[in-house]
Amino acid sequence: MMMARYFSVLLMVLPVVAQELPSAPHGCMEGSCYPATGNLLIGRAINLTATSTCGLEGPEQYCIVSHLQDLNKCFKCDSQKPYDAYHHDNSHRVENVIYQRDGRGELTWWQSVNGEENVSIRLNLEAEFHFTHLIMKFKTFRPAAMIIERSSDFGHTWKPYRYFAYNCTKTFRRIPAHLLRFIDEVICEERYSDIEPSTEGEVIYKVLDPAIHVKDPYSLDIQAIWTLILTAPIHCRGSIDLLRITNLRINFTKLHTLGDNLLDRRPDVLQKYYYALYELVVRGSCFCYGHASECTPVPGVTSRDPGMIHGRCVCKHNTVGLNCERCRDFYHDAPWRPAETDNAHTCRECNCNGHSNQCHFDMAVYLATGNISGGVCDNCLHNTMGRKCETCKHFYYQDPTKDIRDPAACIPCDCDPVGSVEGGVCDSYTDLDLGMIGGQCRCKQNVKGQRCDYCKEGHYGLSLDNPLGCHPCNCDPRGITMIGAPCDQISGDCSCKRYVTGRYCNQCLPEHWGLSNDLAGCRPCDCDFGGATNNKCRMDNGQCDCRPHLIGRQCSEVQPAFFCASLDYNKYEAEEAIGRSPDDPTLPGNPRPQAETDCVQHLNNQLRRNRRHHRRHIAQQQRAALRRIRQLQQTPSVSTVHRERQPGQMVTWTGPGFARVKDGAGLEFTISNIPYAMEYDIMIRYEPESTEDWAALVSITSLDLPTSLRCGNMLPTEQMYTVTMSHHRRFVEMPRPFCFEPNNQYVVSIRFQRHAVSHRHLTAFTLIDSLVLIPKYDELPGFQGDDVQDERRRQEMELYMCLDSFMTLPMPALAELCTTLICSISAIMYNGALACQCDPQGSLSAECDRVGGQCHCKPNVIGRKCDQCAPGTYGFGPYGCTVCDCHSQGSVGHQCDPVTGQCPCRHGATGRQCSGCQPGQWGFPNCRQCQCNGHAESCDPETGACYECRDYTAGQLCERCVNGFYGNPILGSGEHCRPCPCPGHPDSGHSNGASCHTDYASNQILCQCGNGYAGPRCNRCAPGYYGVPEQPGGMCRPCQCNRNIDPQDPESCDPQTGQCLRCLYNTDGHSCSECKPGYYGNALAQDCRRCTCVTAGTIDGYCTDGVCHCDKRTGQCPCKPNIIGHNCDNCAPNHWNFGSDAGCEPCECAQPNSLSTHCNRFSGQCHCQPGFGGRQCTECEAFHWGDPRVRCEECNCHPLGSEMAQCDRVTGACVCKKEASGSRCEECARGFTGIFPKCIPCHPCFQLWDDAVCQINRDLTHIKDVIAMILEKGVVPGVSDSRIRQLEKKLAQIHDLIRNGDREGIYNLISQAIDDLRAEIALTDGRLMGVSRELNVTADLDNALKRNLTALEKELKDLNNTLHRLQRELKNYHTAGLAEQLENIRKYYQISLNSEQRCNASVYGPQSPVEQSEDTRKRTEALLKGRKDSFMRTVTANKKSLSELEEKTREIDRKLTNLNNRVCGGHGNASANSSCPDSPCGGAGCRDSDGVLKCGGKGCKGTVGASLKALDNAEDVHKNLTATSEELQTIAKKLRDIATLTQTVKTQAKDTLDKAQGKKELFENSNKMLKDFIQKIRDFLNEEGADPESIKKVAQQVLAISLPVNRTVILNIIEQIKANIANLTNVEGVFKHTSEQLAKIKDLLKRAQDAKAQAERVSDNINKTKEALETSQNAITKAEKKITTALENLKNAQNITNTLDNKLLNLDSNLMDVMMRLANLSHGVDLLKNKTEQNREMAKDAKAQSDNATQEAAGLQEELVNAENLYKELKEKVDSVGGTGEGNISQKAIDMKKEAEELLKKATTGMETLRKLERKFNKNEQKMQQQRDELADLEKNVTEVREYIRVKVMSYNNCQ
Repeated sequence: MMMARYFSVLLMVLPVVAQELPSAPHGCMEGSCYPATGNLLIGRAINLTATSTCGLEGPEQYCIVSHLQDLNKCFKCDSQKPYDAYHHDNSHRVENVIYQRDGRGELTWWQSVNGEENVSIRLNLEAEFHFTHLIMKFKTFRPAAMIIERSSDFGHTWKPYRYFAYNCTKTFRRIPAHLLRFIDEVICEERYSDIEPSTEGEVIYKVLDPAIHVKDPYSLDIQAIWTLILTAPIHCRGSIDLLRITNLRINFTKLHTLGDNLLDRRPDVLQKYYYALYELVVRGSCFCYGHASECTPVPGVTSRDPGMIHGRCVCKHNTVGLNCERCRDFYHDAPWRPAETDNAHTCRECNCNGHSNQCHFDMAVYLATGNISGGVCDNCLHNTMGRKCETCKHFYYQDPTKDIRDPAACIPCDCDPVGSVEGGVCDSYTDLDLGMIGGQCRCKQNVKGQRCDYCKEGHYGLSLDNPLGCHPCNCDPRGITMIGAPCDQISGDCSCKRYVTGRYCNQCLPEHWGLSNDLAGCRPCDCDFGGATNNKCRMDNGQCDCRPHLIGRQCSEVQPAFFCASLDYNKYEAEEAIGRSPDDPTLPGNPRPQAETDCVQHLNNQLRRNRRHHRRHIAQQQRAALRRIRQLQQTPSVSTVHRERQPGQMVTWTGPGFARVKDGAGLEFTISNIPYAMEYDIMIRYEPESTEDWAALVSITSLDLPTSLRCGNMLPTEQMYTVTMSHHRRFVEMPRPFCFEPNNQYVVSIRFQRHAVSHRHLTAFTLIDSLVLIPKYDELPGFQGDDVQDERRRQEMELYMCLDSFMTLPMPALAELCTTLICSISAIMYNGALACQCDPQGSLSAECDRVGGQCHCKPNVIGRKCDQCAPGTYGFGPYGCTVCDCHSQGSVGHQCDPVTGQCPCRHGATGRQCSGCQPGQWGFPNCRQCQCNGHAESCDPETGACYECRDYTAGQLCERCVNGFYGNPILGSGEHCRPCPCPGHPDSGHSNGASCHTDYASNQILCQCGNGYAGPRCNRCAPGYYGVPEQPGGMCRPCQCNRNIDPQDPESCDPQTGQCLRCLYNTDGHSCSECKPGYYGNALAQDCRRCTCVTAGTIDGYCTDGVCHCDKRTGQCPCKPNIIGHNCDNCAPNHWNFGSDAGCEPCECAQPNSLSTHCNRFSGQCHCQPGFGGRQCTECEAFHWGDPRVRCEECNCHPLGSEMAQCDRVTGACVCKKEASGSRCEECARGFTGIFPKCIPCHPCFQLWDDAVCQINRDLTHIKDVIAMILEKGVVPGVSDSRIRQLEKKLAQIHDLIRNGDREGIYNLISQAIDDLRAEIALTDGRLMGVSRELNVTADLDNALKRNLTALEKELKDLNNTLHRLQRELKNYHTAGLAEQLENIRKYYQISLNSEQRCNASVYGPQSPVEQSEDTRKRTEALLKGRKDSFMRTVTANKKSLSELEEKTREIDRKLTNLNNRVCGGHGNASANSSCPDSPCGGAGCRDSDGVLKCGGKGCKGTVGASLKALDNAEDVHKNLTATSEELQTIAKKLRDIATLTQTVKTQAKDTLDKAQGKKELFENSNKMLKDFIQKIRDFLNEEGADPESIKKVAQQVLAISLPVNRTVILNIIEQIKANIANLTNVEGVFKHTSEQLAKIKDLLKRAQDAKAQAERVSDNINKTKEALETSQNAITKAEKKITTALENLKNAQNITNTLDNKLLNLDSNLMDVMMRLANLSHGVDLLKNKTEQNREMAKDAKAQSDNATQEAAGLQEELVNAENLYKELKEKVDSVGGTGEGNISQKAIDMKKEAEELLKKATTGMETLRKLERKFNKNEQKMQQQRDELADLEKNVTEVREYIRVKVMSYNNCQ
C-alpha cells in the first residue's frame, strides 16, 4: 500500500521534478541546503571527447558556403596541437566548445572531418550530477538528425533524451513525432533541424520541457519533491534517471547538404559539409539531495578551474556517501530522505537499549510503526532480542524488578516438565493486551499455572504421558452444580445436583426424569395417582406407566372413545326396578292399613239416605265419587311415568322418567356390577307430587358371603335403613354407607310411604327417579394416607365441592381440578378408563364426555349411550327419533308406539297421528262426506277436492268436462261428457281442436282450434297455413315464406299448395327468399334495400328507366372503367372526367413537376409545383422561363424597364426598353444617367471619357500581371542589395568598437547575457509551445464543441422527426377512438417523465457527474486530512499536490461547465448564494429564489430544455387531443340526442343484465353452500360409526331431494343448516304451516290456469282493421294483467318461502328432518315450476296474438298503399273526363284519402305499441330463461349428489 502511495505521488509531481535547482545560502541546520549550479564542462576538458575531429592526422582543407562576393571560401584545419590564439588558431579540437571565444575575442569551434555523418561528442563525469539543460551553437548547418543520450551508470547503459531530425517520420520511423505529453516521454523534434540558418543556429534542450506546464520551474519548492521520489525503492526510481547523469552523449547522424553531393561524388564536393560547433553548455550541479551546501573535488580529480562544479558532497544531517545518498552507521531509525526547506530529514540514531551498537533500516517496520521508527538492531547481547533488543530471548523472561536496559534483566524460565510444552519456553515479557505474562510457561491443553503444575477446572489427573496433561471430568453439564470445581482433581468424581446421581451426574434419581439445566437437575415424575400404576417414569421423556385406556405423560388424559366414571356412575333407574305392592312381603317393614275401606262404607250409607230423601243431585255426586274410588283401587301400585323433554326446559331427572309409587308400595333393585370393594353411600333421587313428606324403608341383602378383604368382616344378614324424604328436596342419603364388593349380587328393597300417618291413602303417590351408589373415595389410595399429597387432595375435593356436584340435577359444571381427581378415582375403581360404547345410530360421534361418559345424542335420543328414544318420540334410527306429534283432538294421549309411532286415536280419527278423517271424508276434525257428483270416491282430506275424476270429468268437484269433451256432468243434470267433433273425435286421429263448447244461442258445437286451423269444426287451414285438414290424416302446415308474408292475409299464400303469393318487404321468389329486382340485402332478415347506383357511373345495360340493378347480396353496382365506389360515384385514384361514356381518364401528371399524381376529377388539371403549368404540368408557368424537364424560374422583369412581363422562355432575358439594361431591365443603360427608372441621356462628351476609362482598365490589368510574376518568381525588378551592405558595415564598426575595450570583461558579460538570453529564449519557446498546446487544446475543445453541435443537431433532427411523427399521429388521433387517444397520451406522458428522470439522473443522484465530483472532492479532503502529519513534513510537495488538485478541479469545472451546457444549457457558475445570476439556464449547484435546484428551462439548449420542449409538445398534443375529444363528445351528444329511444332500450337491457348478474352471483353462493351440505353428508358416510342400514336410509332420503325454485329459500336453508345444525325443534308445526302456504300456492296456480283459459278463448277472426286493433289492444291488456298476476304470484311465493325461512331459524340440524323438509320444499318447487311454465305459455299466447295484430296492421298498411295507387288512377281518370261532377268526385276522393291516412296513423301507432309490448315480452322471456337455467344448474348439482350417494350405497351394500 505504501508503494502504491509513492507511485501515485510520483505521477502527480513528475511534471515539475526535474527543473534546474538554483543555489541557496550555505547552512544546513534548519532545512535543506544546495550547492551552486554551473557549466559542467568547465574543468573537464579532458573528459570531453569527440569521435571525429578535423586535422588530427594532418592539415585538412575545408570550405564554407557563403555569398559569391566572398573571396576566401576554403581554409585549412590542423588540430594536431591544441588551440592557441597566436600560434595554432586553426586547431579545432572538441575542447574549443567550452569557451566560445579565445583571449583575443576570436571565435573558436570544434569541427568534424569532411563528409563524415555519424559523429558523437561525449562528456564523462566523475560522479553523479544533476543535469538541467543543454545549449549548442553551430558554426555550420545544424545537423539534419541527431540524438542526445545519457547514462547513469558511468557509460554501461545509455538511454535517449530526445531525437532531432529534419524529417522525423523518415529518419526515425519508430519514434513518435507528436507533442510532448509526459515529462519522461522520448519523442522526435523537428524545430532545431532545419537547414536555416546556415550559421550560428542553436539547439536548446531542457530536461523539464516547457511543453509540460510548470508553474515556477526555478522555485526552491521543486527541490522538496525529491523527498517523495527518492524514498521510493531503487527499482522504482526510473524517473530519477531523467535528471541524474554520469555521462552525456550527443550523436550527430545526418548532415544537411545542398544536394550537389548527390550529383558529384568527388571529395572536394564534401569539403563544405561537416559538423562545426561554436559552443556547448551543459548546465548542472553537484547532486547532494539537499544534505550539503558545498562540494569538493572527487578523489583523483586535480582540476581546479574557476567556476568548476565539483562532484563530492560535504554531507550534513548524519548522512554519508559521494552524493549523501545514505545514513551514517547506527543512524538508521528513520529512512534516508532528501532534505526539505523546513525539514532536514536528519538520520536518527537507533535505540538498542544498550544491548547492541549495530542496526539497519527496515521499511516494513517503519510502515508498521506508522512512519515513526524503522531501525532494527543487529547482534543483540545479554540474552535479548527484538528490533530494539527490547525483549528476552526464548527460554528467558524479563525480571519484573529490573529495567530492560539492565544487562541482567533477562533470567531463565522455570517450567514443570510434566505440564508444560515446547521444552519449557515461557513468555519473555508481560503484555496484558496480548495475554502475555512474563515467566508464564506454555502449558498443555488441560493444564494451568505459571509453572504448568496443576489441572484446569473440569479436569483431573495430571500426567506426563497424557499429551493433554489432564483428563476431562466428563461430567454432564446439566447434572453438576455451578459452585466450585465440577469434579475432584484427584479422583474425577463429579458434584451432582439434588435430584441427579451417577459418577458423571448423568442420571436422575428414581421417580424423577428430564435431566436439564434446572437448579434441581431433574423433575419429579408426578404420575397421576390413579391413572398410573406407580410413580415411576422413563428418564428420557417422563412417561408414566398408565392403566388401560389412559394416556398422557402423567397418565391423566383419557384415550379417545373412553371416559372416566363419575361419582354417581352407579345409578339404577327406578323405571327399570321391580315394583312391589304394599302387601308384598319382600318389602321391608309392615304395610299400613288401607283408608279407602271406611270411605266406601261411608259413601254407601250416604247414598242410601239420599235416595230415600230423593236428593238426586247429591246421589249423583256420591256415585261419581264411588266410581273414582274404584278406579283408584284398580290403579297399579307402581307405574312408569315418561316425561317429555321440551326445549328450554330444565331436566331434573335421569332416564326416560320416573316410577310412580303408591303410598305403601315399593321398588326392588338388583345390583351386580360393583367395580371396587369399598363402602358406598346410598342415595335416592325423587320428585314429590304433594307437599307431604314421605319415608323410605331400605333393606340391603347380599346373595353371597363377602369374600374381599374390605367387606369380608360384614355379616350376610339384612342391613336396614329408614330415612325421611322431605318434599323440599330432591334426594335423600342413607345415614351410613354400605360395603359392596365385585362378583357379588345385592338386592335393595325399598318401601315408600307417607311420613307420620297411620293409613295408606289411595290418591297418594310419589315419583322415584333412581338409586345411586356413591363411593367413599377417602378409602382409596391417594386419599387415605396422612402425607401432604393425600391431605391436599381431600381438601380440594371439599373445597371445590366435587361430591356435592353429583347430588342435584341438573349437575353444575365441574371444576377442572374436580375432573382430574374424579378421573383418578375412576381409574383406581375400574382399573383404567371405560369405553364410551356410543350407539352409532343414536349418537353424533363415537366420542363422549370425559366425565360420566355421556354420548352426544342425536335429536330426541336419550341414554348415556344414546341408545333409546326420548318419551314422546319413536323410530330409533340413524337420524335419531321422530316426535310422535299426536293430534290433540284426534288422539287420547301424547305417547305413541316407539317403533311405528302410531298414536292412540279417538273414535272416528285415523292416521299415525290421529289427524285425519275416515276414507271418503274430509275436513278434520269436523269430517264430512266428499262431494264429487258421482264421478269419484275420495277427495283431498283438507280441501275436499276430488281425486281421480272418472267419465272424462275434471275440476275440484268433478263438475266439468276435460278438454276434448263437452256436456254438463253435474249430478242430477242428466247429461254426461261427450267427445268434441273437431272435425273428428279426440281419439280418432282427426281432431284439430283442443276443446269445444256448446253455443246455446245457435245450438251448435263450437271448437277451439289449434294453431293453423280455423272454422267452427277446425276443418280448414288458417291464413298463413296450407294443407287438407278436412281429410283424415290431413294437417295444416305453415307456409314456407320466410316470414315475408302477412300471416293474417288469407291470400298471402295458396291454402292448398303453400305457394307464396304476396311477398312483403321487397322480397320475391317461390318462398319469398330473395330480394326483388332493383333491391339487395338479406331477404330472410326482411332487409331488402333499393339499389342506389349513380347512373352516370354505372354500366348502361344495368339501368332502365332510372332503376339500376346491383349485386343482390352486397348491393355493389357494376361500374364503368376506372370508376369505383359502392354506388359507382367516384373516379379511381389518379383519374378524371367522371360522367363520360367510357368511364374516367388517367390524369398523367408529370413528375416531379406536379405536387401529386391526383388531378381535378372534372377538369383533369394537375396540381403543379410553383413555376410549372399546363394541364399535366409539362410546361413552365406564365412569366417563367427555363427547361420544364429541369426547372422553371420566374422572369421578374422590371415593369418600368421591360417591354413585356414575359421573358425569353429559354434564356430568361427580358426585352428591355432603350434606356434600360440588365438581366431584369432594372438599371440605366450605358450612355444614360440618373437613378432608375429616371434615366436620362448623358452629355455628348461621355464618349471621350469612356475611351480614356477603357485605357486605364487595360493598364491596371498589366500591373496585375506584373505583380503576379513577382509573387511567382520572387524577384523584384530594379531593387539592389545596398541596404544590406550598409547594415553589414555598421556591424563591422560595432565589432571594432568592442575590440578596443575590455575584452575579457565584455566577453564574460556578453557570454552570461547570451546564456540568459538563451534561457529566456528557451523559456519563451516553451511558452510558445504551451500556447501551441493551448491552441491544440482549444482545437480539441472546438472539435468537442463541433461534436456536441453535431449531436445537438442530431437531437434536433430527432425532435423534428418526433414532432412530425406526433403530427401524423395527431391526424390519426382525430379519427381514432377516445380510449386509444387517452392510452397514447398516457404512453407519451410516461415517455416524457422517463426523459425527465434521465435528465435529472445526469445532474442529481449518486451516479451523476456533479455528485461524483462532489464525492471526489470529499474523498480528496478526507485523504488530505488523514495524512496531515505526513504532508506537514512535505509542505512544498503538499502545496504542489494541492495545485495539481486545483488544476484537476478546474478541469472538472470545465467539464462540468460543458456538461451544464449540454444538460442545462448554462455554465452553472454559482455565486455565494447559489443564485447563478449570469447563468439564466442554471446548472450544477444553481438554485432559484425558493432554494430549489435550477437546471434548464424554456429557451435553454441543454437536454433538460429539449425535454421540456418535448414535454410542451406532448402537452400541445394533449390539448389538441382534448379539443378533438370535446368535438367528438359534441358529435356523440348529437348522436345520443338522435338515438334517444335506442339508448333507452340499451339502458333497460343493461339493467336486466345487471339483475341477471346479481342472480347469477346469488345462485353461485347458494351452490357453494349446497356443496358444503353435500360435504357434511360425505363426512357422515365416511364416519366410523355409520352402519349400512343408516347409510341406506340417508341415501333414500337424499335421492328424494328436489330443490325449490326460489333462490332465497335455498340460501337461507343452507345457512341455517350450517349455523343451527344442533338445535332444531317444533318441526311438525313448521311443516304444517308450510303445507298451508303451499295450498295457497296451488290455489293461486289454479287461478292462473283459469286466466290462461280465458286468454285462450280470444277470437282469431279479425277481418277489419278496426276490429284487429281493438282485439290486439284487448289481448295486450289481458297479457299485461296475466304477467302482473304471474309476477304477483312469484312475489307471493317468495314471501311465503321467506316466512318459511324465518320459521326455520330455530330448527335442529338433524339430517332426517332436513331431508323431510327438502322433500316438502321439492313439492313446492314443482308447483312453482309448473306455474312459471304456465305463465310462460300465457305470455307466448299473448305474444302470438300481438304478432297477429302486428301482421294485420302491416297488411293494412300495404292495402292502404294500394288504395293510394288506385286513388291516383281514379283521379287521373276523373281529370281526363272532366264535367260538372268533377268537384264532388274529387272531394269524395280527398275524404277517402283522409280516412285512409287516419287509419294508417292508427295502425302505425298500434304497431309501435305492439313493438314495445314485444320487447317487454322478450325481456320477460329472457328473465324466465335465466331462472330456468338456474334451476337446471341446481338440478344438476342435486343429480351429482344423488349419484355420489348411490355409489356409496352400492359400495356399502357390497360390503354387506
